[in-house]
Amino acid sequence: MQLAIFVACAPGLEPLLAEEMRALGCEPHVERGGVETSGDRDTLATLLVELGLASHVLVRVASFHAKDLDRIEQHVARLPWSGWLRRDVPRRVRATAQRSRVFHTGAITERVERAIRARLGDDPKGGDEIPIVVRLFEDRCTISIDASGDALHRRGYRLDPHRAPLREDLARALVIASGWDGVSLLVDPMCGSGTIAIEAARIAMGHAPGLERGFAMERTALDDGVALAQARERARSRLRPSVATIVARDRDAKAIDAARANAERAGVLDAITFEVGALSTAASAIGPGVTRGATPRVVTNPPWGERLGPGPDLRALHRGLGQLRRALGDDVRLTIAAHDRKLAYATGLPLKSAFLTDLGGLKVQAMVEG
Repeated sequence: MQLAIFVACAPGLEPLLAEEMRALGCEPHVERGGVETSGDRDTLATLLVELGLASHVLVRVASFHAKDLDRIEQHVARLPWSGWLRRDVPRRVRATAQRSRVFHTGAITERVERAIRARLGDDPKGGDEIPIVVRLFEDRCTISIDASGDALHRRGYRLDPHRAPLREDLARALVIASGWDGVSLLVDPMCGSGTIAIEAARIAMGHAPGLERGFAMERTALDDGVALAQARERARSRLRPSVATIVARDRDAKAIDAARANAERAGVLDAITFEVGALSTAASAIGPGVTRGATPRVVTNPPWGERLGPGPDLRALHRGLGQLRRALGDDVRLTIAAHDRKLAYATGLPLKSAFLTDLGGLKVQAMVEG
């Protein structure tokens, strides 16, 4: 079965996601908000298990012109839903509408749900629901099945996010944007819940982001009982010990405790060195004897006023990041998440934006040292 697939991601990550998909053998086509491709069940399963920058993987089932609710319901009722959905498995329709003559999302949802029930001859209630996404834009109705279910950045290891956590997909994007090679030194001197270090360790170990979690695909007719099992087995066969030196530090002992617990759940505790310590002591703590490799990096998500409220002098803190990078040597490069470019430039380093995205309603840039 050939499938039309749309992989959604956080704004600004589309080019990085396209490269990630290309490395998995896909032919990606970048669109706003994600990347389109096509493939079979094996492709779908591989994307679910392997992608680290995606938020959802959608299977497109229909796209048609619709100027009224009757047209939507009639078209949906004719679709071969038994090829995508299992009878008596609960479903949840979510609709959006922009610049279309049909704009009442509640009515769209009701009509689509009714048409699917009529086609499948069921009316399931309760339990884990299969997300069905209906989007109307300029009178074109696109219907998709969300094969991921829960957002893919929810890897399952971060039960203790501590304060102001960075989402797993954005942490991974920071590491990738930094140009780190997966075997060199990587330092996060303000690690919080440890997400950057954990994602880096998983890259170093070849650990597929979705290896341990489940997917909505498994409760649909798209699952043949083989494709996902094989994708997981391929991912397990590539697991390897990390040879990188990954250091995660924070001045807050409770943050380090949370980071350790998260790393243990993620299966990377032995791949990360956790330390309690101030930013000002990081350079001396790392020391000259640490193996640095070809692309040593400092990658971190420093505090912002909007993110954590009143606190330390943020300009002084960013100056401290610049001092740390210089103390570690000219072969090291700094990458930070920044809401305010002026704070980023307080590092005194030549930083440039690698991507612009959203985090908790704020615009955030990955600022990378050139």
